[in-house]
Formats: sequence, structure tokens, C-alpha cells
Amino acid sequence: MFADHRLTRRRRAGRHATLLGRILLWMIVPLFVLWSIGIVITYFISLNIANSPYDRTLASHLRLLRHEVELQRLTSGVTLSESASTVLAGNSDDPATLWQILDANGHLMAGDPHIPTPENWTYDIDQIRFRNATLEHQAIRLAYMWGGRDRDGAGFLTVVAEPAEARATLQQEILTGMLTPQLIILPLAAMLAGLGLTQGLEPLSLLQEHMRRRKPSDLSPIRDDLAPAEIVPLIAAMNNVLQRLAASIESQQRFVANAAHQLKTPLAGIRTQCELALREPEPARLRASLQQLIAGSQRATRLVNQLLLLARAESLDPNQSRNTEQIDLYPLAETCTGEWVRAAMQRNIDLGFESPGEPLPIFGNRTMICELLNNLIDNALLYTPRGGQVTVRAFAEDEQICLEVQDSGPGIPPEEQTKVFDRFYRILGHEAEGSGLGLAIVREVAEHHRATVAFVPPGNHSNPASAGTRLRVSFPRDNVPRTRT
Repeated sequence: MFADHRLTRRRRAGRHATLLGRILLWMIVPLFVLWSIGIVITYFISLNIANSPYDRTLASHLRLLRHEVELQRLTSGVTLSESASTVLAGNSDDPATLWQILDANGHLMAGDPHIPTPENWTYDIDQIRFRNATLEHQAIRLAYMWGGRDRDGAGFLTVVAEPAEARATLQQEILTGMLTPQLIILPLAAMLAGLGLTQGLEPLSLLQEHMRRRKPSDLSPIRDDLAPAEIVPLIAAMNNVLQRLAASIESQQRFVANAAHQLKTPLAGIRTQCELALREPEPARLRASLQQLIAGSQRATRLVNQLLLLARAESLDPNQSRNTEQIDLYPLAETCTGEWVRAAMQRNIDLGFESPGEPLPIFGNRTMICELLNNLIDNALLYTPRGGQVTVRAFAEDEQICLEVQDSGPGIPPEEQTKVFDRFYRILGHEAEGSGLGLAIVREVAEHHRATVAFVPPGNHSNPASAGTRLRVSFPRDNVPRTRT
């Protein structure tokens, strides 16, 4: 078991390779591959450089020998002049040049018989050919040319050869001279690259140290004035995360503070009713106290639900659309309105729904839009007297898709209309029970969907002088996703 645990830790460590190590790996491995390819190329270049001067000398010896033979008759034998013999004999630095003369059938007519006969030699006149061969287990270089004519006009093939040892020595010297600097420079280049990368990645180490020294409660933005341009996007992304984290923590703290503040009154009322119920000997009064307890617990439950809903609405990120979908506002509003019919009947309120019956597509969060409409209807029913009317409308107007809730209640004074969207704000003089969170939730949800909330005159075509409150939520049409082409 302990061995498996150590193996798991090694595997986890292997997954997190250092950035410096990865960069060096991608630099040095291709560098060594290119260096190996360079060695192969250097080998062939050095071979060509080493062969070129010797091949030119061998070609001049070939022409010299051909000229000597052309001045003689092959049937009488070949006798080289003193100067030609001296040139072909070579010296201490240059080895002797071997030669032979062949007829058109490849029969030896003069020269060294041990030189290998060229295979598949052609009859191209005055064309010098080179090839490598072996003579007595020693590498030699051959040069041959057809087209010579002796004094009798007989054609012949001229062949010269020399040992390849001097060429190999020259090639080795060239390779040594070309590769030695590379063998010295390559490790130094790798060391300098590692040192440069270490210095270049120093800002990451400083950023790591800065984040490590931060206090857990410090969510201020990270400074990027001294950071390289490549790290600035990373710092910006981290600042964005810190900003969202700070907003989330602030929302939680505000929720806790609001909950603690708002739950004091209902909890104190529940406790008072419990104490009264314990002291009440009469069943009728005890029953009344228990009913008050039920009503108080319902109010507390509703308050908690609204606080949770408000916290959820505040935590929504407008830049994220993973919880959004294309929905039709017409059936959604109709369904939500139908769920409040029983509550409206219990209060003797006429609840109605109006819509043109055509699709009203918007792009948003279905659950949150339902909660928006539920809070509007709940507020309307709460402040509408018995026998009144509440109407829900969903329709399209110009470049907007609108959702309206109108009631026949006392209305909201113009000077109070901007304040009712604040948390826990309630208009003085109203006896309706409420927490003052309904319209705050409506505003948060509307802002998340880039919608506007506004009071409009309560009159309509049938009754322009009708009183009450008419609240409209307008969704922009550009919020509707278009079909991709």
C-alpha cells in the first residue's frame, strides 16, 4: 500500500513539469537533432572538399598519359617521357600514380595489370569518369577516359589510379576543423539558453512569491506595471478571478448580515407567541397563539427564501451563458400566472393574463425569469385590496419584448418609485405584510438579462383614468440569439 502511495505521488509530480524544463526540452532536443543533421551534411561537404583537388590532379595526370600515348604506336609498346614519368612517380608528399591502357575490348595494352578494370565504362569521347575501387585491400581512386588515338589511329581507354589515404587524411582534418568549434559552442549555447530562460522567467518567481506573501483576506488586484507583456494577460485573468471572488464573498457577507437583521423580528415574535402559548390555559387562546406561530414561521420561511433568491440573483455572472437558453416568454408567463390563480381567488382578486398569442422568444435563465414574474405578481396581489384586479401581459413592442404586471391597488407615488427597488424598503402607511425584497430581486434578475424595469402610467385604452401600479420589464431584442450561417 505504501509503495502504491509513493508511486501515485511520483505520477502526480510527473504531471507538473516545470516551465523552464519544458522550454529547455523543446529547445535542446531540436538543437541536437539539427546538430546531428549538420554533422552528416558536414561529412559530405568535407568529402567533396577533400576529393576536389586530388581529382583535379588525377585528371591532369590522365590527360598527360593520354597525350604521351597518342604520340606513340601501341603495337610497339608505350614508353613515357622523362618528365611524364617524373610527374606520375610522385614524391614524398604525393603517392605514385598507377596507370594502364586498354583497347576497346578491355584488353590490357600497357601499364599496371593489377588496376581493376572499370565496370560498364562508356565510350563517351573525352569524358573523364571517376570511381572508387580496392586494390590489394587498399582503397584507391580511379579516373578513366575513352577517345584517345595512337599514331596508327587505334582507339584506347586511359586509366589512372592513386591511393585514397591522402584524401581520407585531408577529409578527417577538415571534419576536425569544422566540428571542433561546434562541439565547444553547442554546450555553451545550451548553458546560455538555460541561464537566459532562468532570468527571463524570474518575473514568474516574483509573482509566485508575491501571491504567497498575501494575506487570505487580501483580494486587491495584482499590479502588472513591472510584469513582462507575456504575463500581463495571466495577471489580468487572475485579477478577474479575484474580483469575482471578492464580489462573491461580499454577497455572502451581505446575505448573512441581511438575514441576521431581518430574522430578528419574526424570530422574536415566534418566541413571544411560544411563551404566551405556554402560559395560556384556555384551549381557544392556545389555538390562536399556535396560529400566530404558524403565520410567523411562514413569514420567516418566505423571508429566508427571498434572501436566498436575492443572493442567487446577485451571484449571477452576466458574461456567462451556460445557464441560459432560448425560451418563449408567452407560455412561460402564462404558466407562472396560472400558478397564482388560487392565491388570487382566496383574496377575492381577479387575476388575468393577456398576450397576442404569438411566440415571444428571449434568451435567458428560465428559473430566474419565473422568479422575477412571481415576485411581481406576489407584490401586486399583496397590495391590491379585495375585489381588485391584477393583469399580467406579455407582448412585443418595437425592438423590445415586454412583460407587464398591472394592479388596481393604491399605486406608488412618483417620489417613492426609485426607492422601492432598494432592499428592505417599504412605503409607510401600507398595512400589507412584506419583506421589501420583491422588487430588489426583480431588479437583479432584470440587470442580469440586460432588461430594464420601469413604471408606466397605469391607464389603458378601456379605462385611461384607472389607478394602481403598472410595472414593465423590457427585454432587448438583441438578447435573442440569431441563427448561425
